[in-house]
Amino acid sequence: MMKLKIISLAACLAFCTDGMAQKSKSNPAVSSSSVDFYLEQYDFDNAEAQLERNIKMLQRKKQSTEEAEKQLDKIDMARAMLHATERVVFIDSIVTDKATFLDAIKITPESGTLTSYAKFFGTGDSVGSVYLSELGNKIYYSVPTQKADGQGSRKTRIFTSDLLGGQWSKATQVKGLNEDEDQDYPFMLSDGVTLYYGARGEESLGGYDIFVTRYDADNKTFLKPENIGMPFNSPANDYLYAIDEINNLGWLVTDRCQPAGKVCIYIFVPNALRKTYDSEAYSEEELKGLARISSIAATWGDAALMAEARERLEQVMNEKQDVVKPKDFDFVINDDLTYTLVAEFRSPEAQKMASWWKEGQAQLTKSKETLLQLRNAYAQGNESRKQQLKQQILTMEQAYEKLYYGLEEQEVKIRNTEINYLKSSK
Repeated sequence: MMKLKIISLAACLAFCTDGMAQKSKSNPAVSSSSVDFYLEQYDFDNAEAQLERNIKMLQRKKQSTEEAEKQLDKIDMARAMLHATERVVFIDSIVTDKATFLDAIKITPESGTLTSYAKFFGTGDSVGSVYLSELGNKIYYSVPTQKADGQGSRKTRIFTSDLLGGQWSKATQVKGLNEDEDQDYPFMLSDGVTLYYGARGEESLGGYDIFVTRYDADNKTFLKPENIGMPFNSPANDYLYAIDEINNLGWLVTDRCQPAGKVCIYIFVPNALRKTYDSEAYSEEELKGLARISSIAATWGDAALMAEARERLEQVMNEKQDVVKPKDFDFVINDDLTYTLVAEFRSPEAQKMASWWKEGQAQLTKSKETLLQLRNAYAQGNESRKQQLKQQILTMEQAYEKLYYGLEEQEVKIRNTEINYLKSSK
């Protein structure tokens, strides 16, 4: 473990150092790239001065200064974040491929499970992630919206779904998040209320930033998300923030100081209460280093805390992780064969019917829930309300019964069709 830490940390910082050396050899011109250069170094004063020169140049050319002025606002945001940098102990770091970094995050099942959209749903999608709750009955996941926006691009949104009667309910978009941003990598704490996610938008410091929001049960929506600040966020892309509450370990995924296609995963000890560095006790350069996570050793303090955290991390890394497998249903074909996915049916006809049957089961579950709500409303209502609900309940009960027996008949037909196909294929 110690060897891994030293090698990975050196890799994290080596590219950052090389990048700084390469960029410093060139004299930054009046361009957005020079602003990015200064921001990467947390040199907000020079970034601001460069932007002001850019704005004057744009004004002379009678071109729009809107984007440059937005960057000035972000610099103000960055300055405020820097002097409110949270005091966090980082114990290790790992460099890995961005495309597969979810596989490198090891958290206990009691804290939920993280996996890719493609693995969970058994699709070929290359984008999106899924968080599965510790009870296995609720998911939060990100996926590009199907409808293109006015610019012809697609926004990534976070959706949620519940496991009801063995079927995942129809996905609903998470309410309360900023509609003008890309949203990805959701992670819900075990309280079922606190949601962390990565977002790229107007309130982000760089590309993606980590935000936190909490569910308001009274209004059935999430509260206004908050940027969690430095050191978790930076002018680079900060994708994911996850907490293993059982082992008291946190995981941060960022591409700061990394080449294209790579990310650095920092493992840290989460704070019960947010504590910040005293800006009067540290120089500006020291604060910048802590905010950038230039050295994880600089965050170390209590030796006993460090030793205990590393021991927990080593145990987690050595534990075998269960693979999250997608599941549509449990469809018994015979005593020796049970399918869990529509795609497992060999017969094209049976597969098509199974897809319809799956949708019918979801509809049946939804109808059952609606009936229960109507019956509860009937039991608690006055006579007038009961008269209003009586016919509605009777009509829905008849529809439910028809659908229920229809699905039973279809199940038998699907099973026989598949069995006959398997026999003929031998």
